[in-house]
Amino acid sequence: MDLARIGHPRSPRDKENNQSLHIFSVPTDAHYQATGFVQTVVTRCGNNRYKLAFQVEGETVALIAQRKITSMTSNYRIFDALRGGENSKLSKKAGHYIGKLRRDKVSCYTLYDSSREKRQLAAFVYDIPSLVSQVKEGQPPRKMQAVIPKCSPQQGGEGQHSNRLMEHLHNGTWQHHNLVAVQTRPPSWNEGQYQLNFQGRVSTPSVKNMQLENQMGQTFLQFGKVDDARFHLDFKAPFTALSAFAAALTQFDL
Repeated sequence: MDLARIGHPRSPRDKENNQSLHIFSVPTDAHYQATGFVQTVVTRCGNNRYKLAFQVEGETVALIAQRKITSMTSNYRIFDALRGGENSKLSKKAGHYIGKLRRDKVSCYTLYDSSREKRQLAAFVYDIPSLVSQVKEGQPPRKMQAVIPKCSPQQGGEGQHSNRLMEHLHNGTWQHHNLVAVQTRPPSWNEGQYQLNFQGRVSTPSVKNMQLENQMGQTFLQFGKVDDARFHLDFKAPFTALSAFAAALTQFDL
């Protein structure tokens, strides 16, 4: 597949629809490209900084994440680059600060918005094998579970009233609170390596490569390595650009 052409929309209308997709909004069919996803690229920029860009006739940076180095736990501050600009100062006092991804425990992450209530937008939990197991069996594929609202708080819906996402994920009560749970798809073992079908969007093997699916096997998010600094991140509803970006950031933190 011609990698230079990956990410181009199917028509001029696709370009218009993707540019109008807000980072908090749940995408609709009108936003999806030929692969059936909203296509983005995540760039590892160095200095603990990451950028997400929509791939629509080029790359428009929409989100920037900066890891807070002094934090006792991992804490990524996230900014709206469409509002503040790609090269603007990254400060919580800035008008384009929109939320943070925080590691609550060794393998648990919660995404919060920037409101006074600090509403929870997503929760992610990794199943990390013991060090002894990794020494004996090697590093297995990463296993992650996540829970997100069926609709974003900015679009309304009962999901905005739950600020206990991690609790619902651990207890299995997410179904009663208008939430969606997903987990990593187990890769197949072929010719001495683990494999997933990314429809040509991922070209480099990596432990970070993943797909998130529901209990019926429907894929809602896929993330994988293209080169040392670039990763393709594709998502569909109920993920938003913000919650999808947060899912990718957790992979860089392990």
